[in-house]
Amino acid sequence: MLTSHAPRARRAASGLLAVVLLTLPTAAQAAVPSTADPSGACTDPQGVTVVVDLTDLGGAVEVGCALDAATGTEALQAAGFTETRDAASMICAIDGAPDPCPETFEGSFWSYWFAAPDGQWESYLEGSDVAVPVAGHLEGWRYSDGTAGPTVEPAAVIAAAGSAATAGSDEAAETDQAEDGSAATDAAEPADAGPSPAVLGGLGLLAVLAAAAVLVGRRRLNSFGPPGQD
Repeated sequence: MLTSHAPRARRAASGLLAVVLLTLPTAAQAAVPSTADPSGACTDPQGVTVVVDLTDLGGAVEVGCALDAATGTEALQAAGFTETRDAASMICAIDGAPDPCPETFEGSFWSYWFAAPDGQWESYLEGSDVAVPVAGHLEGWRYSDGTAGPTVEPAAVIAAAGSAATAGSDEAAETDQAEDGSAATDAAEPADAGPSPAVLGGLGLLAVLAAAAVLVGRRRLNSFGPPGQD
């Protein structure tokens, strides 16, 4: 019975060793740029929400969304975060924190976590280069002693994304309604196109009749001859 647990124990030990290696002394470091800026949790169910907790370093909790990420490392980068690696290719800083990367292990490191939208943070037992994120779930990073995951609950992260999406939809609907109302008002107001063809035609007829009346009057005067003659 004891032998059946040996592989699991070895995997757990190797996972913990990989996490500790993140803060081993380094000889060289390289920053891996992100592909975007963190813009909040995913609203696409196929995306992976990435949470980076910088509170233990005096920062804030930042959230980004990764799509089509094959590994945890790809998800971190695609969500808008920059990672810094040491000579052993271990992540020692995210978004430049801590700066500089630790040269000696002092008890804190970038611990790596995962969670379902309605679950709790659980520690990965494998590194982000090989871990496969689950679509619709969350990945978490926190610089601490590794005993607890990010300080924000997974459900709160997802709820905040839903509220932001609803607010955006309401704002878009209000804008569309305002534009539709403006278009209806413009259509209701008659255009100032000047006199209609019927009015112009009537004015022309009056002008012709007036000219004819003048001619008839002149002819009647001429038929009586000059003044003083019978």
